[in-house]
Order: sequence, then structure tokens, then C-alpha cells
Amino acid sequence: MAARAGLGTLVGAVLLAPIVYALVRLRRHAPDARSTAELVGSTLGQRGTAFAGVLQVTGYVLIAVTAAQFIGLVFVPQQATTDPLSPIEPNYWLWSLWAVAAIVVAAMLVFALPGRVVASLAAVLALVGLLIQFYYALAVAARAMTGTVTEQIVSHDPPPTLGVLGTLTVLAVSLFGVEVVTTRTRRGSSNGWPMSLAVGVVALIAAVTWWAAQQSGWGGNSLNGSTFGIAVGELYGDTGATVVTVGATMFIFAALLALLWGIAAVTEGLDAQASPDTVFAGIVVAMAVLAVAVIQADWTPGYVGGLILLALYAVVLVANSRIAADSVVSWWLRFVMPVVLAAVVLLPPLWADFSLGALEPVLVAAVLVAAAAATALLGTRSRPD
Repeated sequence: MAARAGLGTLVGAVLLAPIVYALVRLRRHAPDARSTAELVGSTLGQRGTAFAGVLQVTGYVLIAVTAAQFIGLVFVPQQATTDPLSPIEPNYWLWSLWAVAAIVVAAMLVFALPGRVVASLAAVLALVGLLIQFYYALAVAARAMTGTVTEQIVSHDPPPTLGVLGTLTVLAVSLFGVEVVTTRTRRGSSNGWPMSLAVGVVALIAAVTWWAAQQSGWGGNSLNGSTFGIAVGELYGDTGATVVTVGATMFIFAALLALLWGIAAVTEGLDAQASPDTVFAGIVVAMAVLAVAVIQADWTPGYVGGLILLALYAVVLVANSRIAADSVVSWWLRFVMPVVLAAVVLLPPLWADFSLGALEPVLVAAVLVAAAAATALLGTRSRPD
């Protein structure tokens, strides 16, 4: 998903840089914390831990379900309709079955394998998938620059400035979730390099993919790299398109593994009556049910998940502000980042003139954030903060 977000991934990388900085400071403040939620709780107390934990799990679940949707769709044969003018639609029940299978397989790997093995497997899958995208992006760009590609006719004008900002904001959210690194590894968030490197590599490859799509003539003023697959198919046939699809699937399955790995880490730190394994199994079942529901409803919850993680990042910044510091960067985070985060939420609805379709994910995210706050408050009201 993030690997095809084009210029939006660059915006996402810029937005996430202060979050990585805040997580690094929190890790140094609380080196024994086992998750992002516990890092937050080191300065905001038990309620902060509970609130951040619920937000983290909710965001991970929604993004993981979206990843499973994509993986499931790859394995579903397209069914031609009787109307030649209508779009080809997949078998939704078969799609649901494959999506649930992806969730179950990833959950079994997380449950059965040691954490280091899961992390290594996810890293290898992501790296190979990204390298495939990068290789074909360079190949498409090289073919385009030789002048052997027929220029495609673009039927629309470049979007206005507000439309550009709104689109880039939506695309930037697809990169959210990088803080999953902090849920298991202390080294991963003590100096920030693994997180920063991951964000930088994905942003670079997404930018190259977008540039290749533009060079091929299929970009059509688009701000993302969604037409990259079309360009590969036209230039390198079914084999090239299949290889690129496999690469994208590997990257997204790696994301699914990492997200479930993060959920398992958060559940280990929850103060619940049930065991962590039972809680994790319950979350996996809920994810499977949600995957079937959203596929049948033809809806994708990933953007809502990104907005919920945005709320988590706001909590991370608040927790970071509780650590005494007089540096320019710390003061910049306190004053500028609230405005930036508000813009990320409000720009897409503003661009769409506050239409119901644009407001829907924001409203759903707001309800889920309020529910997370209520859950944290009720779950910790009998404990001293």
C-alpha cells in the first residue's frame, strides 16, 4: 500500500520524522517499556497506557484487515459480467475466504515462531517485495526515456492546489504504522535508525515508482503510483505484471505479519483477566469477522486505521512533551505538530467540500477514538494513576 502511495509517502515520511524523534526520547526515558503504550504510560500514567494501547490495537487491526483484503483479492479470479460495459467484479465470498486465510496464516506464524524469527521473516519479505518494485520501476523509466513508449493521452487537467494537498494527505496516511518497531525491540527505538531507515526506503521506492509511472505516460497527473502496474503490464506483458503483483503481495503480507506481531506485543502488556494468548486469539477472530464484513460491504477500513494511529501519535507527542527539555526541536514539536496533525485530518474533507464520503472515515475514527478513551477511563478508574 505505502509502496504505491507515490508522493504521499514522502509527505508521510516528513510527518513521521517527529514521531520517530518522540519515540526515541520516550525509549531513552523508559528503556524497559515493552510497547508504544508503555512508553506513553511512562509519562502519562496508567490511563495513558490504556488509551494508547487501545488506540494502537484498533489502528493495527483496521490496517491489517485492509492488508488481508488486498492479499485475498490477489488469489480471486475475476468474473466477467453479462454487461460488457460494467466493471469486472470478484466473487466476494471467495475473496472473504482468502482474506481470512491470510489473517489466520499470519496469526499462526506470530503465535508459533519466536519474535526474532517473525521480525526477520517480515523484514525479508518486505525487502524482496520492495526490490521487485524498485527494479521494475527503474526498468519502466529506462524504457520510457529511450522513447520507445507510446505517450498516453491524459483526459484530465492537473488538480487544484487544495486537491493536491488533500490527495497527498490521504496518501500519506498509508505509511502510518511504523511505530510497530517499538513494540518488541529496544534497539529499534533507542536510536531511531531502524524506523528512520524503513520509512526512508519505502518513501524512496514509492517516489521512484511514481516517477516511473509518470515517465511511462500512464501517470496522468496522478499523485500516487497506482498506474505503475498498468505500465508494467503494457511494457512487459503478463509475466511482468505477475511478478510486480507478487512483489506487492510479499510487501503487504510482511506488513500484516508485523502488525499482528505488534498486536501480540501489546496484548502481553494488557492487564486483563484472560491470558495474553486468549486475548490475541480473540482479536484474530474479530479481525476475521471484520474482514468478511468489510469485503461484503465493499469498504476499506485502512484510512480509518491510519487516522486512529494519527490520534496515537498525538498522544505520543503529548507524552514526549512531559519529558523536560529546552531544545528547539522539542519546542517545535509542541507548537507546530498539533497544527500539522489537525491539517492531516481536515484537509481531505475540506478538499471534498465536506461531502459525506469524505467525512465518513473521520467520523468513524472519531467514534473509535472516543470509545478507546472511554475504555481506558473505565478500565483504570479503580486504580491510582
